[in-house]
Amino acid sequence: MAAALLEPALLRRLEGLALQVRRAVSGQMAGERRSRKRGRSIEFADFRNYTPGDDFRLIDWNAYARLDRFMLRLFTAEEELPLSLFVDLSGSMDWGTPNKAVTARRLAGAIAYVALAALDRVRLTVFADGPTSGGAPYRGRRAAAQLFARLQSFPAGGVTNYERLVWPIGRQRPGMSVVISDGLGDPPIDGALAALQRAQQEGAVLQLLAPQEISPDWSGDARLKDAETGLEREFTATPLTQAAYVNALVQRTAEIERAAHRRGLRFARLSTDAAIDEMVQRTLRRLGLLA
Repeated sequence: MAAALLEPALLRRLEGLALQVRRAVSGQMAGERRSRKRGRSIEFADFRNYTPGDDFRLIDWNAYARLDRFMLRLFTAEEELPLSLFVDLSGSMDWGTPNKAVTARRLAGAIAYVALAALDRVRLTVFADGPTSGGAPYRGRRAAAQLFARLQSFPAGGVTNYERLVWPIGRQRPGMSVVISDGLGDPPIDGALAALQRAQQEGAVLQLLAPQEISPDWSGDARLKDAETGLEREFTATPLTQAAYVNALVQRTAEIERAAHRRGLRFARLSTDAAIDEMVQRTLRRLGLLA
């Protein structure tokens, strides 16, 4: 029997959080956050003139006494937030201790559970050389087990191709999107982030790396094998080559961060040796993604 994706104690702590959006959203079903639409809630939004067929119970009689015309009180509707999760499960993610693919599944599950507990709608897409739908959108706590099982069912492997995310991203309704990836694909991720901006998505890019990638601690001769293409090359690790590698990784991270910020998205680099609870409670709250 497969191990649980997330521990019950962690799930209980996640229930106290909520996705934090910078603008009002417009969903399809009732939820727990402010919408651009006008509906029935306790928060007053505006007035408008009464027209035949309107609910007379919404007439503001104090306004009628002052203005001698019927006015309706409008209230802010509370609707679901559409959340789309894009999880990189390419070959380069199936590496590291702790493993990046395993951590990506757990992190995606944690973010999804926060949304499900708030009755937000969650759509899951995993990708490598192409996107794979995680099935119909999920909604409500009861859907969490199904989403977790689906996340765990996807194997890791294949070549990263961010360009193939452009089409499924373009089909999203305005809402929130979170991309979880090591950012090591080529071509770079900017095309997919531009598609998120065009689709009126806010959210975040979470770069997930293993500690062995962030601070390599090996030396001497080795044969390196590309986890995605299978290409091999001889390599000698010296202080000079290690410094060059670290500098290249820092530059790649900076490029992803700049691309995310250009598109109005938040960014964080995470290490797989951090606890999921810490990633969520500290980093994602610091970003303003959760509150």
